[in-house]
Amino acid sequence: MERTAETAENRRTRLLVVARGVIAEQGVAACTFRTLAKAAGTSTRPFTHAFGTRDALMLAVALTTWDNKGLVVRTVITEIDRPGYWNCIDELTEMGEAWLPVSDERAHGKRIYLEFVMYSLSHPELGKTLLSFSDAANAHIAVIVAEGQRRQQVRTDRTVQELVMAFWSYFEGLALSTLYEPKALPRDMLVGLWRDGLRRLLQP
Repeated sequence: MERTAETAENRRTRLLVVARGVIAEQGVAACTFRTLAKAAGTSTRPFTHAFGTRDALMLAVALTTWDNKGLVVRTVITEIDRPGYWNCIDELTEMGEAWLPVSDERAHGKRIYLEFVMYSLSHPELGKTLLSFSDAANAHIAVIVAEGQRRQQVRTDRTVQELVMAFWSYFEGLALSTLYEPKALPRDMLVGLWRDGLRRLLQP
C-alpha cells in the first residue's frame, strides 16, 4: 500500500508532541534541537525546518498548554448570555473540573504548563504572551462571577477580582498538591475537594 505523504501541519503537530514529552520528563532547559532529534529518532532538520528557532519552538509548545482549557483565551469577553435556570457556581465548577490533573494525560499537560510558567519568568517575550492569555482567562471568569453576583448566586462581600483569584488559587493549590504529593492527595480525591471547596469559597 502506498504511504500518504505527511503534511507540514501534521509533521509540526507530531514534533510538538515530541517536544512536550521531553519537557514533561526533563524540563524546558533540556529541550534543545539536538535532544529533540534524539527523542524523535531524526536529525535536527525537521525541527529547524518547522520552527526555525528554539524560541519559536518554545512559544509553539507553550501555546499548546492553553489549547485544551476550553476558554477563548485569545479574545477577551465582556459579557455573557445565560438562561434563567443557569447557576454560576455550577458552571465554574465544571470549568475547573475539566482542567484538574485527574489522569496521566492531564497531569502531563499540567507539568508542561508549570514548566513554561517558570521558564517565562526569565523570557519576557514569552512571559508577555502567556500573561495575555492569563488576563483573558481571568476576564472570562470575572464576567461569569459578576453575573453570578448580579443574580445573587455568588457572595458579594468580596470583589469580582478577589473571587477570581480565589478560584485560581484553590485550583492551582489542588493541582500542585496532587502532582507533587500524590500520596497525600490522590487523584481520586480531587473532584470532590474541588466541588466542595469552590462552593464554600463562592456561595453567599
